Order: sequence, then C-alpha cells, then structure tokens
Amino acid sequence: MPGGPTEIIGNLRALLEDVARDSGYDRSFTWPGADAPTQLRKVLHLVGTCGLLVREGRPTRLSLTEAARHFLATGDELHLIGVLHANVRFIGEALAGVGEGTTHVELNRVAVEQYGLGWESLDQVRRRVYWLRAAGLVEFWSNGRIVLTERGRQFLPILELAKPEDLQHRRKSPVADLELPPPPALLAAGLECLDQAALRERRIPTGYVAGGWRVEGISRLVNAAIPEIDRGGFTEFCVEEFGVSETSAEQTLQTLRALGLLTQVGADAFAASDLGASCLASGEALDFIRFLHMKVALVGETLDAITDGVKVAGLLDLLARRYPSVQLTREETTRRVALLLETGLAERIGLVIRRTQLGTALVGTLPLLVPADDTGPAGGAIGEHPDPPRTTESIADVPDRRELLAAEIVRAATDSADYQRFERAVAGAFRALGLKTQAHSGPKKTDVVIDLWRSPTDRLRVAVEAKTDGAGLVTDQDVKFLRLGERRARHGAQHTLLVGPRFDARVQREAAEGGVALLTAEQLADAVLRHGRTPLAPHEISGLVAVTDASRLEPVWQAAERRQDVLSQVLLALWRSGNDPADIEHNAGALGVRDIWRETKGALETPLERQEIEEALEFMASPFVAAVAQHHCDHVITVPPALVAARLRALAAVIDAAGGSGVAAEGTVTDPPEPSPQPVPVPAPRERGVAAAAVAEGVDPRLVRKWAKSQGRVVSERGRLSSGLIKDYRRAHEPVGDRRRGGG
Repeated sequence: MPGGPTEIIGNLRALLEDVARDSGYDRSFTWPGADAPTQLRKVLHLVGTCGLLVREGRPTRLSLTEAARHFLATGDELHLIGVLHANVRFIGEALAGVGEGTTHVELNRVAVEQYGLGWESLDQVRRRVYWLRAAGLVEFWSNGRIVLTERGRQFLPILELAKPEDLQHRRKSPVADLELPPPPALLAAGLECLDQAALRERRIPTGYVAGGWRVEGISRLVNAAIPEIDRGGFTEFCVEEFGVSETSAEQTLQTLRALGLLTQVGADAFAASDLGASCLASGEALDFIRFLHMKVALVGETLDAITDGVKVAGLLDLLARRYPSVQLTREETTRRVALLLETGLAERIGLVIRRTQLGTALVGTLPLLVPADDTGPAGGAIGEHPDPPRTTESIADVPDRRELLAAEIVRAATDSADYQRFERAVAGAFRALGLKTQAHSGPKKTDVVIDLWRSPTDRLRVAVEAKTDGAGLVTDQDVKFLRLGERRARHGAQHTLLVGPRFDARVQREAAEGGVALLTAEQLADAVLRHGRTPLAPHEISGLVAVTDASRLEPVWQAAERRQDVLSQVLLALWRSGNDPADIEHNAGALGVRDIWRETKGALETPLERQEIEEALEFMASPFVAAVAQHHCDHVITVPPALVAARLRALAAVIDAAGGSGVAAEGTVTDPPEPSPQPVPVPAPRERGVAAAAVAEGVDPRLVRKWAKSQGRVVSERGRLSSGLIKDYRRAHEPVGDRRRGGG
C-alpha cells in the first residue's frame, strides 16, 4: 500500500470504496493524490490475499468480503488489523515481538529465527510496522526504537498467535515418520512405467481449465462426467459452476481430454477415464498431483527444485537451467506452484516458495526427469552432465551468481559498519546490467560513475552515490544534496543517482526538487535478476538511473518479458501442430495466424495480438533462425524448439567472440567519447505517398506488405500502398472484441 503510516489506511479505504462502486477487474485505478492512474490488476497483485477482496467469475469481477464491508461501515482500525492478522503472516506476531521496545533489525531477526520467514531485508518488517503504527498500536521513536502504545497492550491479548514450536521449520520429526496414502493400483502402474523417455514426452502447456488449475476444481469437473455427460451438459455445468463462457467450457473439455482425465464414449458423450475416476474415488488430492506429474512436464520436478526454498523470481531460471529442453513460461511455472501450494506440498513465505514435509515425502516416491546440469536437488553434483553452452561468463548470465549479487545488494544496504561493502555491491550491480563502471569511493568522493552507450550519437554519464543505514532508512541527515551537484559537475555527468535501502519523505522531496534519481536496494537487486532473464538495452536501462521514479521502468520490463512469452508460445503451438496426426493430415501441420491465436489464447493471461504473432513468425522465419517456413498462406515449423534455442545460443557466442560486449578486438575496453548533454535524434527512413502517411499513423509498410502477401494479394515492393489495402490491414488487425463492438 503506498504512503506512510498516516496515509495507508486512507489509501486502503479509497481502494475498497472504488471496488464497491465498480467491480470490474481489467481497468485502471488512481491512488489518492497520485498524478496518474495504474492498472487495478497490478494494484491487486501488490495487495495480495489479505481477506478483504475476492475475485470470481469470468470475466473476472471483484467483490468485498464481509470484513471489508464492516471496515468501510465502521472505520474500525482494530478490526482491520485483526483481519490482516488472520490472513497475513507475522502481523500479530510482530506486535508481540515489540515487547518492551525493539528495532526493525531485531524484529526482523525474530521473524527469521523464530517464525522461519526467509526475509533478507527489512522491507517486510517495515511494512507491518507501518500498519501497526497506522492503527495506533505502536510508535516509532526518533532513536529508532518501536514501542507499544497502551492501545497496543490492550489489543494484543485478543489475538491468537502462531506458536514458533508448532511451525514446520522447528519440528524435529523426520520425514520418514510421514505415511503417504498409496496411489490407486492403476495410477501406481502408470507411475512405474515412467522412464526418462516417457518423462521427456509429457505435455508442457497445461491448457485452460474452468476455475483455474486447482485440484478442487479439476475434481469437480471429473465428477461431473460420472457416469457420463454430453457436450451440452458439460458446457452448461462449466457455465453455471464457474461462470465461464461456452467457448471456455469447450476449451476445458479439450484440456481434460488431452490430459486423459476424460474420454469420449459416444458421438457427443464423455466420461471420466479409468485413471481419472480412480483418482476421484480415492479422495486424496495427492493422487491428482501424482496423475498430473505423470501427464504434465515438470510437476514433480518443480517440487524437487524447491527443497530449501527458492525465490519465485528465481524458480523459472532454476528450472530452465536444469531442464533446458522443457521451456516453461512464467504462467506455466506459476500454475505448477499454485497446485503445490493448494495441496500442502509447498508453502509460501514472503517471496520464497519451499517444500513442506509432505512435499518431501511425496517427491521421494516420484520418478523424476534427470537434470541436464550438474546440480541435484540440494545443489550437489549428480553426474557428468554437460552444461548448455554459455555466451558469456559475466555475473549477469549465471543465475546462481546473479542471485547471490542481488542478495548481497539488499544485505549490504543496511550494513552501516562497512559502507564500502555496499559501494562494491552497487558497482557490481551496474556491471551486471552491462554498463561501464568506475568505482571511486572514499570521503568526499563520488562512489561510482557509470557510462551508458545509448546510441552512436548519445552517451549518458551518471554519478552514483550509495548510502547505507542500519535501520534501513536514509534520512536528510545522511545526504548533502549541494555536494551531490558538485560531484556530478566534477565528473561531467548529466545525472545523479542516489542508491540506498529506503528513503524518508524529506529525502524524496529534496531529490525531486534537485533532479536526483532515487533507487532502493531492492529495486536495484530486482533489476539485476530481471536483466539476467530479460536483458534490456542501455537506453531502456537509463530509465532506471536517470528518472525520479524507477517504477516507470516496469512497463518496459513487462513488454520485454511479454515478447519472450509470445515467441515461446508461438513456437510451441507450431511444434505441437507439427506433431499432431490430425493436424498433419488436415493441413500438413501448418497453422495460420488465427489458428495460433486460438491455440494459445488460454496459455497467457492476456491473449496474443495478431501483430505479436506475426512479428514472432517473421523473426523465426529469418535466415538466422530458419525455424518457420510458409505453407501456402499458413506457417509450419521446420526444426525442433531445442534446435531453435541452440541456434540462438550459437549466434550469441559468435557475437561475444567478435567483441559484441563492447570490448575491442585487442581486448581493451574502448572509452566512449565525452557524453553528449542532449541526444541527437537519428532520422527515420522516409517513405513516399500513402506509405509515408501509414508510417505517420503508426502502420509499418513492411508489415502491410507481408500481410498482403500472406493473404495472396499482389503488392509492389516499392511505391505507393493503396488506402484500401491499409484499411483492410487495419481491419484485420483490430482486436477481436473491437470488431464485435463495431457491429461490422
């Protein structure tokens, strides 16, 4: 929740009142006092599951819980804290941990050591203390101590607190003491047949299921098909039970059939398969997990990977490194984690997902795909499996080192006893982001100077100041803004960047007035992790270091990650079609753009746009990749996805070997010329006539010509594009919903 202790409850009330007025999910929301709106979807992701809001139906609608309505009606802050305590870890426990007075550091130690919360920074503790301060339960004194108020002392006995000795991380009982229910005979036989070849052949995409990927929902769908159900009855069941459309119900039917949970028993009739019925009859959620592990790639392997806890952001990297031939998207990984959380096989603690004792017991009984790298479940050697080729040896390309650096940035930010440790971490972070870095350090010196090559005519230099604080909050007493300007001028820099654990309101205000960019340690650590997965260009990275609000870079990250997901989904759709006997017989395994959209619309939260699909096809059809060819007006895959990845890695290796990292041929780093105060725009190529008008209107003539050829229309390579052709192109590329609303 944005704002300080005096603002967050008011901001929460504004959010709840807005939802009470408009239950829509895919819309914008403006925080009180904010200059610009933000996506409500993003707001709700940050709010998390706190017992105040419920998402339901298709399309998704929002509603207030009874607790939220009570809070709006009464303004009862203690009731609000009680609701948060019931739904969020370490709320009441934090209040109890204050005792006779404590600090954020000491309270964080209680969270980590007594309650097993894997927090590496003080951010989570600070957020909870903010809420306790907002409700008048604690005070924060100028000496850095948190102290109970009389109201807090009276409220504390009302709360039922978790007992550390009852939590899993404190239990001493060995996993061997857990007795798992045996799988049904049919399921046990199927698991015994899982060799490495069968494990490699499992489905990668999970497909769409009404109600989401939850064992409870899947079991209801299977139960609906006992003894059997016709297509219309199944559609009606999905629409009534889960509030989805008829099209989504049909998708659900196809997904369950593809998984083998349902089977066709008549011209238009379906029933639970023997395996599906046996899982349902056992009444054990674990049997559905066993079944899904048998049918879907990396279900048990995901459980195996989270032995000692893995950050959600790092799990995708870990799985990709272990199983390079099975490339999951973020959404696919999230679905697998959700299944493990729902069934008690894993638990979420802050940003960390870790396996429970039940999960450890189950994973020991499952046949697993052998990892392709040299790390076993606990990170030890398991064999001489060669690593996939690496393009560089920089810290940004090695997930383990990248995660270590990110953790060091956050920890060093509060190590005020060794300020140079944080300076080294900050310098390492900018090197990992691909920037030229000079570390100076020392009293009255700029800590780090970074140079960004943004284009042949545009260089940017930034003076970076790294500030530590043991309490995790940089105040105006720690920063001399006048000196920052002097140091910026001394180095010929255009901008100053201040990096620290967090900044108080006065620092934020003075920074905004002085044009100084602020970046928290967590934001920098997150940038290191995300850049390793989705590298950004220097001109995009400059948004991180040269603006006063680093959150503006979020849409850039999301767009880059979206492009990766688009490419992966289009490639997998073509590969599935190229190996589907029915598709091969019908159309030689080829798919058109609309076919690809239909195949992938349930895989991502936001379905692919036509232009995204066309751009992915154009990239894969280029001679450098040569993975897609045209088949009449459709597209067919020509090589396996693993070979596409290998070709791209080989291209990266060649570029690195040729000096593509900014290193001269003789091995010395080439210094850029003095940075230009203003970027020099590079003029765009001109096109004549209607084509030029098309460019001005946001239509790329190259895409128009490519689309026209795919439709069998004759079009010249040069010269004018007809206005009718441009109109047809625009009409074909309108979102499906817009065409329907247009009534045409």
